[in-house]
Amino acid sequence: MLPKRGTAYAVLLLCHAARLAARRDVADWVHAARVHGTFVAAATDLNTPAEYLLAAGLAEQAEAIVLASPLDGIAGIADGATLRHIARVLLIVNPPAWLRIAVSPQGVARQYIPTADLRALEWLGPELDDILIDVCRAVSGPRDVEIRKRIGDAAEAVVLAALRADGRHPTHVAAISDAFGYDIELAGHPKLRIEVKGCSANSRGTFHLTRNEYDKSRSYDHEWLLTQVVFANEAFVAPCLEPGHIIGIFEVSAREIESAVPPDTREFTWTDSAMVTPPPEAWRPAPYAVADVILRGLAC
Repeated sequence: MLPKRGTAYAVLLLCHAARLAARRDVADWVHAARVHGTFVAAATDLNTPAEYLLAAGLAEQAEAIVLASPLDGIAGIADGATLRHIARVLLIVNPPAWLRIAVSPQGVARQYIPTADLRALEWLGPELDDILIDVCRAVSGPRDVEIRKRIGDAAEAVVLAALRADGRHPTHVAAISDAFGYDIELAGHPKLRIEVKGCSANSRGTFHLTRNEYDKSRSYDHEWLLTQVVFANEAFVAPCLEPGHIIGIFEVSAREIESAVPPDTREFTWTDSAMVTPPPEAWRPAPYAVADVILRGLAC
């Protein structure tokens, strides 16, 4: 549930009613919230937020309605600080699909927020960016891994479809194991080993490279290359990926990557992964076009 201003106000009324006295069930809870609210409460949907709070674990129905700790201590006054706190809690419980794309270490890129969602959140005013950054920090962890995997899987699907449409016969080795150090293999002389990365328009040209991928790139040399699929903003909120959601497919060679990676020294050797940014001139468009197919969307 996206925390529109009306939704935050409804949650405030429900929290106030739950603290005043024990509420037997949702009907009793909602009725009490209307009685103790202002005239605005009569025109506010309270049933949907009440059911949502129970489903999201922010309230529990035992002998009476009990609020969970994130909502139990909020003030009963509908001031800006209280409503913004409620919005923050609702976003943490159910972060929007675009959150980890719009929020980065550089700040909030609002172009990745759907227009309708941005309008729904504009009541948060100049504090919106800070709230989104706080929420992103709070929900970081396994979900970040999940969305990175989703983007990587989508990029691999785009490249596989493009190669097949070009008459090639790729083998998706990443579906077998991560140990290969690349994702797609093309038979031939020489054999081609393709590592695939996905990115947004504002992060193109930069990618995370694992130590295994880097070692394999050096071992296979000219047989290994990295392909980056650049997704348009709309791709991160669309239910399906269409050709128009892909800005382009670009390649960089193993040699160019090696020149962009600092060499190991006796004092330091990177073992896990590193952020690599080859120079812009190192990139070239892939020698095949984006296929005219529809794939599973990043927002699924």
